Amino acid sequence: MNDVQTREALVSSLERHEEELEQALGELKQAVQRPFAVGDHLAQHIGEHPLPWLAGALLIGLWLGSRD
Repeated sequence: MNDVQTREALVSSLERHEEELEQALGELKQAVQRPFAVGDHLAQHIGEHPLPWLAGALLIGLWLGSRD
C-alpha cells in the first residue's frame, strides 16, 4: 500500500468509528435520562394529588415517632 491508500483507509475507518461513537453517545444519553423521567412523573403526580401524599407522610411520621 502506498501512502495515499493508507491515508484513505484511515480516513474511512475514522469516519466509521465517529459514526459509531455518535450512535453510542446517543444511546447513553437516552439511558441516563430515563431514570429522571420517572422522578418528573412522580413530582407531577404528587403536585396533582397532594393530600394522599401528605396523609401518608403524616402517618409514617406518627408511626416512626411512636416507636421506641
